[in-house]
Amino acid sequence: MIKAVEIVDSIQRKPEEYEIITFFSKEDVWEFNSVFDNHRCEACEAHEETGFFNGNVLRSAFPDLEIIDADLIRVNVHLNCRCYLIRVTERKKLRLEGEE
Repeated sequence: MIKAVEIVDSIQRKPEEYEIITFFSKEDVWEFNSVFDNHRCEACEAHEETGFFNGNVLRSAFPDLEIIDADLIRVNVHLNCRCYLIRVTERKKLRLEGEE
């Protein structure tokens, strides 16, 4: 049991160089991006339709996510998944809010 907890805990940690950057707060907004070709799966297509995710739901929506850098997360929805999340900047947030 302890080994399983240690494994889960290590998976959810951020790379050390990004400890001061938030990824999983409600204020963090991420845009889902997938490759539009005939290899895209239905799960990724559904995430693409959703479009945007707040950081506080990333761990449940994408349990196998991998932080690449401060603005990029690989989602690993399935084996060989090419989809990713890009951090939405303040400028883009303002544009999105203006569209509502």
